[in-house]
Amino acid sequence: MLGATRRLARRWGRFGITTRLMVGHTVLLVVVIGAIVWQSDRVITGRLERALNVELADEVTEYRSAAASRPPDESLATFSRAYLESHPPGRNLLLVLGTRAAPALTSPRSAFLTGAAPVRRWIAHPPGEATLVTYATASGTYRMLGAPVHLDGRHVVTFVAAADLTSLNPDRNEQLAIAALEGLGALVAAVAGGYYLLRRVLRTVNRVTEAAREARGGDFAHRLSYGGPDDEVGRLARTMDDMLAQLDASFTAHRQLLANVSHQLRTPLTVALGHLEVLARAESAGAAEQSETVALVIDELAQMSLMVQRVLLLGQALEPDFLLEEEVELPALLEEVFDAARVMAPRKWSLGPVPDLQVRVDRSKLRGALLNIVDNAVKATSETDAIALTATLGTDLVLEVADTGRGIPAAEQAAVFDRFRRSPTSRYTGSGLGLAIAKAVAEGHHGEIALSSAPGRGTTVRIVLPAGRVRRAPRALPAPNAKP
Repeated sequence: MLGATRRLARRWGRFGITTRLMVGHTVLLVVVIGAIVWQSDRVITGRLERALNVELADEVTEYRSAAASRPPDESLATFSRAYLESHPPGRNLLLVLGTRAAPALTSPRSAFLTGAAPVRRWIAHPPGEATLVTYATASGTYRMLGAPVHLDGRHVVTFVAAADLTSLNPDRNEQLAIAALEGLGALVAAVAGGYYLLRRVLRTVNRVTEAAREARGGDFAHRLSYGGPDDEVGRLARTMDDMLAQLDASFTAHRQLLANVSHQLRTPLTVALGHLEVLARAESAGAAEQSETVALVIDELAQMSLMVQRVLLLGQALEPDFLLEEEVELPALLEEVFDAARVMAPRKWSLGPVPDLQVRVDRSKLRGALLNIVDNAVKATSETDAIALTATLGTDLVLEVADTGRGIPAAEQAAVFDRFRRSPTSRYTGSGLGLAIAKAVAEGHHGEIALSSAPGRGTTVRIVLPAGRVRRAPRALPAPNAKP
């Protein structure tokens, strides 16, 4: 049995999901509609039987009224016989009148009922009130009503009205056929609508599958461009497009990063290798020349080491656990940055007022980002220029480094945060990664970095962090703390 079940499951699994869902959907609808038709049959049958019960009770009421108003000189037996003969029954209705003292009187085609057990019992022992029973005979199943008839306060006869339940079948079958046709129409409409909706949904799912297959092959340019409603399928398609766009941007950035790194490392490696080869070929190189060559090679290797560290940091910025957040006292952090910045070069340094806040950030990475910004400010200024570090809390927390240096031309500002980007007007060389790292750190904190500058009027770089990272409301601001 278990083996047969497994074979059936394997065969079922060979069908496509559309077929399986449609078969399951259809079976479910058939069961539901079948249950509805079955319940409708019960309701229809019950309603028809209640109507029949009322009709039987009406026959008793009609006979009682007619018997009570018969002529005074007419006996009850004569009246009853004439009543049964002149009162043709409807809906296959059968009537029996009987007493214990006289043979029972019957309407046409009703004589066989006198042998039925309920009829004999009612005639022999008249019921105290109208009683309904269902009785099966060789000729069919009947609904019988036995009721006593009282005239002038005494029991005179037992009245039995019966109807063949098969007489209900035409009406029952007609109404049941209507319900079945309505159910069939609903089934066809539901299956057709379900098939249409399923094909529509699976068409989008197939497109998602195809896009995923192409992405697995390295092609991230494909987009679904779903234009339907914003339902579950629409959100799936748009999420897929967003994921493909992010993957495309990520892989493009990785390829560009590898290309830039290989280009940037090639120069110092070539320089170092060239000097070492010259030193190796020089048979009479003096100690001073050897020392100069070694110093140059060490400097180039140090630059490469710094660049590798920064490239690794940029690579880590793409990881979900890039930040190691902790509760940091903002004044202490900016004091530390300011003390490290002042030893970089002689400038007019100042630390503005800092709100007494506690923020949740990655201390080392935020410190490094601020020092990278300060390093760029140092390179863009001279000894007579000023560099200020400030922090303000408004809608967001803003950490700002402002200098009075030469500024950045408008045409170059859009690209200053790109990797390995150096200003063509700069007199200094570097890795071109400082501001790119600062941007990655700001975005890693769900913030942003912004720059405003003008030639000859200095540059201001701001790291904007969400106010949600502030863990303690600011107290009264301290007096400005300017440090020369």
